[in-house]
Amino acid sequence: MASNTLADGGDDAPNYQIRGVEQVSPNTGTKRYIPDSPSSLTPAEGMLFDTVDDAYNFYKTYAEAGGWTVRKGTQHKNRGIVINKYFFCSKEGQKDFRPVDTLVEQPSDRWVRRVPSKRTGCQAAIRIKLTDAKKYLQYHFTEVRTTMILCMEDLHLLKENRGINRAHEEMINKMSHLNIGPVRAFNFMKEVYGGFDKVGATKVDFKNFKKELNLFIGEFDAEMFVKRLMRKKEFLPNFSCEYETTVEGVLKCIFWADEDMKRNYYMFGDVISFDATYKRNKYNMMFVPFTGIDNHNRNVTLGAAILGSETTETYSWLLRAIKNAYGYTPSVIVTDQDPAMKRAIADVWPESRHRLCMWHIMDKLTTKVGAALCSNTNFRKRLSAVVWTDSLLPEAFEAEWVAILNDFGLTDHEWLTYIYGLRESWIPTYYREEEMFGLMRTSSRSESENHFFGKISNPKCTLVEFLSHFDTAIEAQRHEHRKNDHDTRYTNPGEWSDFVLEKQAAQIYTRTIFLDVQLEIQHVIHRCTSVRLDHVGDFIKFFIKDLDRPCSSFFEVMIHEEDVTVKCICNRFEQFGLLCSHIFCVLRILDVREFPKQYILRRWTREAVPNSSPGSILTDGGDPDRSEEVNRCVREISHATEYVVNKLISKFDKLSDFRDHIKQFMSVADEAQINAPPKTRRNRFAELLGVASESTATIRVPVGTRFKGCGSHKLLKSQKERAISQSGSASRNAEGNEDTIREGDAATVVEGDGPGSNDADDVFYTSGNDADLDDEDMAE
Repeated sequence: MASNTLADGGDDAPNYQIRGVEQVSPNTGTKRYIPDSPSSLTPAEGMLFDTVDDAYNFYKTYAEAGGWTVRKGTQHKNRGIVINKYFFCSKEGQKDFRPVDTLVEQPSDRWVRRVPSKRTGCQAAIRIKLTDAKKYLQYHFTEVRTTMILCMEDLHLLKENRGINRAHEEMINKMSHLNIGPVRAFNFMKEVYGGFDKVGATKVDFKNFKKELNLFIGEFDAEMFVKRLMRKKEFLPNFSCEYETTVEGVLKCIFWADEDMKRNYYMFGDVISFDATYKRNKYNMMFVPFTGIDNHNRNVTLGAAILGSETTETYSWLLRAIKNAYGYTPSVIVTDQDPAMKRAIADVWPESRHRLCMWHIMDKLTTKVGAALCSNTNFRKRLSAVVWTDSLLPEAFEAEWVAILNDFGLTDHEWLTYIYGLRESWIPTYYREEEMFGLMRTSSRSESENHFFGKISNPKCTLVEFLSHFDTAIEAQRHEHRKNDHDTRYTNPGEWSDFVLEKQAAQIYTRTIFLDVQLEIQHVIHRCTSVRLDHVGDFIKFFIKDLDRPCSSFFEVMIHEEDVTVKCICNRFEQFGLLCSHIFCVLRILDVREFPKQYILRRWTREAVPNSSPGSILTDGGDPDRSEEVNRCVREISHATEYVVNKLISKFDKLSDFRDHIKQFMSVADEAQINAPPKTRRNRFAELLGVASESTATIRVPVGTRFKGCGSHKLLKSQKERAISQSGSASRNAEGNEDTIREGDAATVVEGDGPGSNDADDVFYTSGNDADLDDEDMAE
């Protein structure tokens, strides 16, 4: 039977190649090792050094060349001047073991960490002393080591050869902006540098640095967060930031918007949406982005806020801050059915039309009326047909609604009666006269925006980290807008007809909007026809037949030929700001050769808003320590190096010359005298985070914040469990001749809102203020 012991030797035995010369004592068997270092680096008694650091660096270089490390030891001073200094091998000395007495009772929560020691009593050392000539003389040198010298492949694992340098710090910080943790940042650097041994640090070093960075933020998180935004307000033009704290200094809410957000609001702020359900940060505060639709039909962030509660007071403060920042309120605002939000909008923005999200309401239909009715009949189909359409007049909608409820015996259904009472807040037919009302009927834009921010942030980050995540996300959004503008300017869409207005539309609108207009024009050519026309005063009334809607009546289009004033009963221009196929049909019949300028909304045109300069969101404008200039210089060096490599990648000789040139400059950098002291770790953290190092916190983060939907720490009971529990208590009380249930208490056994309702969505969300709840409303 084959043996696997190491004593047997063989091919499987480990082959660890030590460095240096090994000497074995014939009497004791003790092993000693003499480092294999160049003679030019080997210390010798009688050498002189100008400073203590010069002596240490020389000995350190000697040790690194031999495969081991050193540390500073004992020193003696006279009037503040070092007169004697020892330098040892890092394995000098022995570990002190703590005495153990098992008779003494130890605390039950004591936890002892078993940490190995590298101290093995190595005697290698040098000693220096100050001479009368103010030089340091090396008067002692022990070359022989009593511990094994590491091989070259393991040198990078020594603590003295590891460390977080500026490149590591920047990598960890930049990756954090993309919601990438320190471990993945370490693995990324490993791939870039070509191996773990080339990184210069370990995974644990990266994690520890990130931990220390978060500890630096610590209790000053809210302070740093607010001051960073206020610094932007001070240095950046037209930047708005408002915040509110409690009397204890706890941050309640904060709102901010930069110049580009305001510019976008002035152009695209006709209809906005905001949703207060985005996942929170580590303090359970709520992030609320304000979302609009830009000229490419894409989401655009118009402002942002972080709230510490969902009360009417908080929402009212936020709406006032928005109005002060922008100067006016939007025409339509779309939200969910939050009663506190509803009250705040009515109080602070009475001139704005508050629209409830249709999807959130209709999504409850099956739960409220029953799955059987929705699945086995055409009830849901008929109700959706009258709810989602915008072609019905209010009178027609109300008649259809009543007819549907009568047909299915739901005239007394509590929930349907409730949402019918809110019809002017969510049914499209009641928004027909509201400009651009068709842009948003649900809060799906806000949910899409939340998903966008969720990809680059996480609910456990600090406020300072979140602001970096937010800036990175906004930068990505603006880059995408710039790319869409570029595609519009430098690409030509295909034309589907010889209609002259189609060619003009291609030069007026952005690419996305033109494709929508082009579909309307194609519809004109193939699916629309004029049946007859009538003269009504100075106007001509056309009756347009839409072949895609065979069951509908004719679409009436009124036009004034002199100034091309036109209106269609489908109200597409009023809904979206774009002409419908019925109007294009009339313009084609009348051979209108120029696109009517009064029907070109700037919000959809190519030059609606100028593009921001790249990276503008990532700076705060103030940089007293020139860190931004240093970072810019580093980026330019990196880009220049990449450029040269890309150019010379196929010319190995030239590439080798460039490598040798860089290595030659590395030796120059090693010899350079750095007069300025290195930055402290705290100053470096402050520089990375773009904040000032704080000593006292005047603004504090909230603790124990709770919101609607955040749940309870207790296990929730169903209605059946609660009823059984109440019934059991009543029986025991009756049997024991104790207090019985009072007559009024019986109403608390069963909860709900009527027939067909068994979910908790109709219960008011408690947000800390009973005044936020309307007695007649059922939230969501």
